[in-house]
Amino acid sequence: MMIKAMEVVKVIRVKVLEKGIESATSTTFTSVFKYNNVNIHQRTLQLQMGDIVLSIVAKLAEYTVGPILHHARYLCCFNNIAGNLPNAKEELELTRNSVKERVEEAIMRTEKIEPAVEKWLKDVEKVLEEEHMLQERISEVSKSYFRRQFQYFLTKKIARKIEKMAQLNHNSKFEPFSKIAELPGMKYYSSKDFVLFKSRESAYKKLLEALKDKSVSMIGLVGLGGSGKTTLAKEVGKKAEELKLFEKVVMTTVSQTPNIRSIQVQIADKLGLKFVEESEEGRAQRLSERLRTGTTLLILDDLWEKLEFEAIGIPSNENNKGCGVILTTRSREVCISLQCQTIIELNLLAGDEAWDLFKLNANITDDSPYASKGVAPKIVDECRGLPIAIVTVGSTLKGKTVKEWELALSRLKDSEPLDIPKGLRSPYACLGLSYDNLTNELAKSLFLLCSIFPEDHEIDLEDLFRFGKGMGLPGTSGTMEKARREMQIAVSILIDCYLLLEASKKERVKMHDMVRDVALWIASKTGQAILASTGMDPRMLIEDESIKDKRAISLWDLKNGQLLDNDQLNCPSLEILLFHSPKVAFVVSNACFERLKMIKILAFLTSSYTWWPWGTDGILSLPQSMESLQNLHTLCLRGYKLGDISILESLQALEVLDLRCSSFIELPNGIASLKKLKLLDLFHCSIQENNAYEVIGRCMQLNELYLYIPSYANEEFPHNISFSRLERYVLIFKMDPSYWRSWSWMEILEEHRPCRALCIDGFNASVQSFISLPIKDFFQKAEYLQLENLEGGYEKVIPSMVPQGMNHLTFLILEDCPEIKCVFDSTNVDLLQTEDAFSSLVILCLSELDNLEEVFNDPSSRCSLKSLEELTIKRCRQLYNISFPKNSKLCHLKFLRIEHCPMLTCIFKPSIAQTLELLEEVEISGCSELKQIIEEVEEGSVDYVSSQSHTSLMLPKLRTLIIRRCQGLEYIFPMCYAHGLASLEELNIRFCDKLKYVFGSEKEHDLRVYQHQSHRQTNIHINFLNLETLVLDELPNLVEIWPKYFDPHLPNLKELRCYDCPRMPDSCVRRLMIIDSDLQQDSTATEKELLCLVTTTFNQLPDQVLSSKLGHVLKFRELGLSGLGVNGLFQFQIREHGSNRELAPLNLDLIDAYLSDLPELEFIWKGPKNFLSLQMLDVILVDGCPKLKTIFSPTIVRSLPMLTELRITNCEELEQIFDSGDAQSLYTCSQQVCFPNLMTIYVRKCNKLKYLFHNFVAGHFHNLIELEIEGCSQLQKVFAFECETDDDGQEGIVEDGEKVLLHNLLSITLRSLPNFKEIHHGFKLKDDVKEHFINDCPKYSPSLYLHTEE
Repeated sequence: MMIKAMEVVKVIRVKVLEKGIESATSTTFTSVFKYNNVNIHQRTLQLQMGDIVLSIVAKLAEYTVGPILHHARYLCCFNNIAGNLPNAKEELELTRNSVKERVEEAIMRTEKIEPAVEKWLKDVEKVLEEEHMLQERISEVSKSYFRRQFQYFLTKKIARKIEKMAQLNHNSKFEPFSKIAELPGMKYYSSKDFVLFKSRESAYKKLLEALKDKSVSMIGLVGLGGSGKTTLAKEVGKKAEELKLFEKVVMTTVSQTPNIRSIQVQIADKLGLKFVEESEEGRAQRLSERLRTGTTLLILDDLWEKLEFEAIGIPSNENNKGCGVILTTRSREVCISLQCQTIIELNLLAGDEAWDLFKLNANITDDSPYASKGVAPKIVDECRGLPIAIVTVGSTLKGKTVKEWELALSRLKDSEPLDIPKGLRSPYACLGLSYDNLTNELAKSLFLLCSIFPEDHEIDLEDLFRFGKGMGLPGTSGTMEKARREMQIAVSILIDCYLLLEASKKERVKMHDMVRDVALWIASKTGQAILASTGMDPRMLIEDESIKDKRAISLWDLKNGQLLDNDQLNCPSLEILLFHSPKVAFVVSNACFERLKMIKILAFLTSSYTWWPWGTDGILSLPQSMESLQNLHTLCLRGYKLGDISILESLQALEVLDLRCSSFIELPNGIASLKKLKLLDLFHCSIQENNAYEVIGRCMQLNELYLYIPSYANEEFPHNISFSRLERYVLIFKMDPSYWRSWSWMEILEEHRPCRALCIDGFNASVQSFISLPIKDFFQKAEYLQLENLEGGYEKVIPSMVPQGMNHLTFLILEDCPEIKCVFDSTNVDLLQTEDAFSSLVILCLSELDNLEEVFNDPSSRCSLKSLEELTIKRCRQLYNISFPKNSKLCHLKFLRIEHCPMLTCIFKPSIAQTLELLEEVEISGCSELKQIIEEVEEGSVDYVSSQSHTSLMLPKLRTLIIRRCQGLEYIFPMCYAHGLASLEELNIRFCDKLKYVFGSEKEHDLRVYQHQSHRQTNIHINFLNLETLVLDELPNLVEIWPKYFDPHLPNLKELRCYDCPRMPDSCVRRLMIIDSDLQQDSTATEKELLCLVTTTFNQLPDQVLSSKLGHVLKFRELGLSGLGVNGLFQFQIREHGSNRELAPLNLDLIDAYLSDLPELEFIWKGPKNFLSLQMLDVILVDGCPKLKTIFSPTIVRSLPMLTELRITNCEELEQIFDSGDAQSLYTCSQQVCFPNLMTIYVRKCNKLKYLFHNFVAGHFHNLIELEIEGCSQLQKVFAFECETDDDGQEGIVEDGEKVLLHNLLSITLRSLPNFKEIHHGFKLKDDVKEHFINDCPKYSPSLYLHTEE
């Protein structure tokens, strides 16, 4: 027994060591009971051992008895412990319900529950679920055979669960329980109505790019009211939040009258910031501190004026992007005043986009009755791409009848506002806010005035000024120049607010049609009603009762010129009356104007304001009733045969008299007595009597005079006339309008609108007398001066003519002035009265100055060309040097054209060339003695420019360089300039007999000199990233384009033409085709015989990337080669490494291919089958390629949809135009029309060619018009098949029988074809072939192949 007890102790000890006391006693308890079914305590008391044994047992009891008793209660106290479980559950449920009530209350307060609370609730639910499972097990344990054992384990779990519940109850006191939830930020705004149209995508991307740019902190989004700025800003804000570009994105509305406190609260609320300060300044400081913490994007919507950021608390000019700002506004001026680094303009919707948006809001489809009847598209057109108008009108008409839609269209056409339902924002009200916000009264008046012009009309600012001046608008009093300045400011305000739009020309503006409708609406509301109509019959005015209240009537594009017969026009309040018709004459009754006492502007127009002359076919007789118009300020009678205009003498209030392009008998003498007359326009007028100059000379009151009378071609303008008050003038004397040169000055006047212009042909006054003539003032003050056939001994324009230096001059044109030897000469300083001559000159044109030797001779540095943009010199046969002033900086010169100056030897010195920062185009032709474009000077000279210096500044903007017929030129530019030609797009050099190099002098092409100077052995890379066109033609001595040690990179070359350059080695052309990309370039010896060789594998690039890379490299649109020794042109080697994948065809951009005199050429393209697709090829010409056996190899897809012309001549070894391939190719190609646009086929002297097209059917050539074949000795057929009829005439696979082919063929020429039999087997030609020339074709019988239609 002693031994057995010891064994039990050992077992327990082992379990204690292995699992701990609790686990050991648990697992051993059963064993103890099994031991002879005797209680361990009883057996221990019975042990009679020695002291040693007793001490061991005592120690054992200390470690095991307590825990064993603890576990024993799980057997003895099952019912008691299980009975406590429901009580614990009930108590926990009560606590949970209380916590849940607190959670619901917090959620109702939009508070966010603390994570600890949420975890506690999850733990409670889990415990209660486990309690429910325990209850089920309690009810089942009594039924078990091993009940006592199960009770032990179950009791243990119950006790622990009760303890867990008590612990959860104890831990139910939370502090804090919840906190205020953050606002949803940009997620709050819905995107359901947002559509990212293509026209919006650009602005969307620009906004995101600006937000990612750390140097940009202030971004302006500007556009017309209702154009979608707010919607776009919201979407950009949401995207910025999604991309985590900022920690916080906050949007707030500013509106017309900013409330600082309200803006502060809006921003603070969305940032979760609580203000404790009461003052606005204190809040501003608190908000500023918050915005400087972390990163925040503020979207300030609807700004109308400059916002004081400091007063609100928005940090300004924070380039560290702590706080970024996007502002939306209708005014560009707001963006400028707030120093926006990026200003993005939101344009209106395009046609298809507007239609899609309208369908979305009107809930219609393309098949709806509204669309099918054309009503809906017309309504969309009236909205003119303005989103708010499209959305509002579409939503208004949703669910309405067709009649209601038609009524809406009618109202929109008549510029009447629709009845907008509540809840929708009216586009009229939206746009009207922009008008209401204008503080400039003149801008408001001009806005309404612009509505008298028709829809989509480009309003010339000169028309606007003349009408505005006539109306006496605010700010237009005083001199004309002052009025113009005020009006320019007002127009700029309207453009900045998008109430006016810039037009195609800078001197014109446009008005959006919806904006124009709003202007008419505002005018009617404010008692300034306007009738503006197009195509209306003026007689209808009598039937319109509403016209008596009109302030303005403007009728455009009239088809009837009958004005009211003898009825009087009853418009007592009318101030503007305008009639326009380019075609009809007007018949004005005598009583027409008698009741128009208030009229200020009267206009009869055949055209808007322009400097281009037009005819005077229409007749307009001025009625006697015009003398009653005593308030008339502006009278415009343009383009009419007026006859007698003496009635104009009675118009004493007249300020603007515009008779442009009209004809009349004489200019009334009384015009000089119109004291208020400030502007007289007689441009391109035809006057019968020759008194006009004399009358004009007495009009001393004029501020502006526009004078050109072609009928006075032989009349000399008086030299002694002086106009002390004249501020603007365009005076043109003795210039023949039919002469082609006249178009040059008309074009300049139209485009540039100089304030003061003087053009004289045949001015003759001696140098001595000129200085005392009053007319000299016109010369000295002119902005535009054009002199032809100048006489009087003027060898030098300055100082001979104008010693003051012509500092106002912006355009100077001198033509056919044989006496001029120099334009500017400062040799005699005493004669000059300026330190800065030509300082404003923009365009200088010198033509046919037969004795011009130098343009500038300026040893004293008195000439400045700092503003010069364009220089043209033509046919100046004695010019040997331009001699730009040595200190001048041509930093604005953009265009240089020099033609037929045979004595010119050099153009620029290096020091001058360095200043050509903006030069874009250079065209030099017919300068036979030109040696250098940029003078080559010795090292050490003040003009010397090292090839290692200033390379980044050399001609960085040059786009076009054209050199023709400069026989003395040996090279174009030194190498130091080649580095800077990053913008060069076109390089065109032709007929330069001595040219050896394009880039680099003889010295720079010497490799030894290069290695000695640079101590380098590696090549220099040179990038022409934008070069698209390279033409080298008729250059008999060209040997290199650039030195051998330069590696050119031309990734975007699209047009390559190299003709008749016999000394240029093939390697030079091949260097143009070097492919610098991820593709590997084969460097084997074979490359030396090819123009371009590309080798790659499937492992290097996936198929689609391969195509894009090759497409990037091979962008040729035009390829022209002649006189090269290349073996092949393009070879593509695709190493597939066992892969069976097929490559998608690579689409090349080639349009024209001209290949001639290539004696070694054996193939044009080589590569995998169907690898290249020439979808854009239009013309291909191959001539003089005696070794070429096929034109289109199997590499080319057998479909050329754009090919129109195919010409092949002198190719002795040519066997096939298209490689015949296998039989399957026939069936594949026959499924489509391979040559739908081919019109001309010409083949000559290809003696090994048996068939033109093998395995093609004639149906592929249904647009063929002309077929010409000559001198092909083996040619048998035009079209042939693999399996055709046998010699006995039996048909093979061709089943079309007697089908007519080539329906559009009009011309057939067949010459010297000894073996030619037929065009196509089994088909016949139409009988309407107009030209059918057959010569020396013994085997061809055309009568057998002509089809006669019944």
